[in-house]
Amino acid sequence: MASNPGSDAALGTQNPLLSGSPRTKKFPLTEQEVFYMNCRAAYLTIFKSSLENIISKDQLYLGKFFEVEHFLLFIKVRNVFQHEPPPCLLMCICFPRLPTIGLSFCKLYMTTSEQCLKTTLERLEADSKLRRQQFGSHMEGSPERGPSPAPKPSPRVIRKNDQETFSSKGDTSHALLSTTRKFKTSVSFTMTMSANSNQDSTLTEPNLKDWQCAQSKGCFFLEEDGEVVSHQYKMHIAQRSVLYLTIKPLYLSQLEGKRCPWLSVDTALYILKKNENPAEPQLMCFTELRNREVFGWTGELEAGIYWLIPSTTGCRLKKETKPVTEEAQLVHRDETGELSLTSEFRSTLSEIFEVIDLDGNGLISLEEYNFFELRTSGEKCDEDAWAVCRESFDTKKNELTRQGFMDLHLMEANDREGDPLDLWVTLHSMGYNKALELTEACPFVINIYAERCKPRIKVVHMEACSGQLEKAICKSVLDRSDAKVMDGYENIIVHTCNYDTWITSIIENKSDNKVIIHINNELSKNCVNNRGLNIFAVEVAPRSTMVCQHVMPLNEQEEWIYCCVYSLVA
Repeated sequence: MASNPGSDAALGTQNPLLSGSPRTKKFPLTEQEVFYMNCRAAYLTIFKSSLENIISKDQLYLGKFFEVEHFLLFIKVRNVFQHEPPPCLLMCICFPRLPTIGLSFCKLYMTTSEQCLKTTLERLEADSKLRRQQFGSHMEGSPERGPSPAPKPSPRVIRKNDQETFSSKGDTSHALLSTTRKFKTSVSFTMTMSANSNQDSTLTEPNLKDWQCAQSKGCFFLEEDGEVVSHQYKMHIAQRSVLYLTIKPLYLSQLEGKRCPWLSVDTALYILKKNENPAEPQLMCFTELRNREVFGWTGELEAGIYWLIPSTTGCRLKKETKPVTEEAQLVHRDETGELSLTSEFRSTLSEIFEVIDLDGNGLISLEEYNFFELRTSGEKCDEDAWAVCRESFDTKKNELTRQGFMDLHLMEANDREGDPLDLWVTLHSMGYNKALELTEACPFVINIYAERCKPRIKVVHMEACSGQLEKAICKSVLDRSDAKVMDGYENIIVHTCNYDTWITSIIENKSDNKVIIHINNELSKNCVNNRGLNIFAVEVAPRSTMVCQHVMPLNEQEEWIYCCVYSLVA
C-alpha cells in the first residue's frame, strides 16, 4: 500500500529513536522507511501538518510552491546531503548562504535543529494517531513485505505497552495527501439528514411471550493503533424459526460523578451462515434497525450454525484525548498496616467482573476467566492453575465468585507490596483511564429470542473486528447502496449507503491496478467519522472492495449534512 519513499540510506542511519521502537523490534525499518520518516519529521519541525505546503521564500529559499512530496524528492536527489544527519536538511535548504554567517551560528543552529527533530520524532512515537496522520502506511509494513511476526506476550503488558498491529492488507488508510495532488476525476455525495428523535422507533419488538431466549455479554476493546477487538460468537438454531436479535451497550452501575461514555457507542451484529466454503460464510442479515441504544433485527432463519460478529463503526469509540490530571488510588493500608483495596477500585473491579461474566450467572468460569487473561496478559490459565485458584479464593460450583475476584487482585497488590503497576496494566487493558473511567472499551449484551426452539450462543473468539466483518459490511452496502462510477474510470465505483442513523461508504476497484482515492469531508456539517480526519486518502488493492468510512451525527438532536468528495489521485 505504501508508496515508495526515497532510497538514500545515509539520511536515516543516525537516528537512535527508531532503533528501539515497538515497530522496529518486530520488523526492522528498511533504509527507505527510515529516510522517509526522518524527512517527514524534519518537514514537521517547521509545519504543523504534511498538508501544509511551502509557499514563500521565508519558509523555503526556493521562491516557489513546494509540498512535502516535492520536498522528499528534492532531498533525495541532492547528493550534497549524503553524509549529513537529517537535521541539516531544512537548515541547508532554507539558508543556502549559511557558511558566510559564521561557524558559531552554524553550531548553534545545528544543535537547535537536531533537538527540534528529536522532539518531533518523540512526539510521533508517543502519539500513534498523529503518526498515522503524517506517515500513513509508510510505517505500517507493505503487503510485499508481509505482516510483522507477533512477539510472545509478556504477562499484563501485551495490550498497552509493547504490541502494535501492522496490517498486511491492501486497504489501510494512507497518510493525509497534499491538497495539491492532481486528481483524474471525482464523484460527490450530499445527504441532508434530519435530527434523530429518541421517541421515534424503527425497531419494533414482537410479542415475545412464550419465545425462548439466549443471552451473552461481550466487549469492544480499543487498541493503541485504533483497531477494535471484540468477542465473537457461534449461534445454533435447532429448527427453522422466527428470531428477534438485539445488541446494545451494557449498563454498568457507576459511582456518582463517574462518566459512562460507552453508553453512546453504536453497536451492530452481523449474522453469517456456514456453507460449503468455510472461508466464505454467507451474510444473512445484520441489526440495522434501532430503538434508542438498541440495534436489532427480526426475521426467519433456517436450522443451522451461524457466526455472530459484533461491530461498531468507530465514530464514537475513539482514543481518549482529554488528559487525566489526577490518578485514582487503588490500594491503601489501614491502621494495622494491612493492605486493602479502595472502595473506588473495588467498584471498578465489580464492573470488570460484570463484563467478563459472559453468561451472566454471577460467577466466572475458567473459559470466561481465560478471555480476561488473554486480554490483560496474553496468556491462558490451565486446569492446574485454575485448581490452585479455586483452592485459594472463594468459588462456587467450581467458578470464581465476585469476592474471589476481589481477593485475587488484593493478592496481586500484596505480591508487589502495594505497588499498583500491575493493577494499572490490567485496568488500561480493560479500557479504563487513570480516573477509573471506562473510556476505551464498550461492553455490550446480545439477546436472541426464538419462536420455535431454544437458541444457543457460545463465545468462540476474541479478536480484531476485521476480515469476515469487512466482507460482511461491504456485502451489506453493495446490496442497497447508491453507487457512482468515477467519470472515465468505469472500474472505480463508490458505494454509499444511508442507514438513517449512520452512513457507510465503500470503494470498489474492479481494475487490475491499485488506486489511491482522496476523500474530502470538509463541507459536511455536524458529522463525525471513524477515520477521525476530514481529509484523508485510502489505497484500494486491485480487484477488491474496502470500507472507506462510517459517518454519524456529532449531535443527534440536530440536523446533519453529509457532503463528501471522492477523487482519484493521478
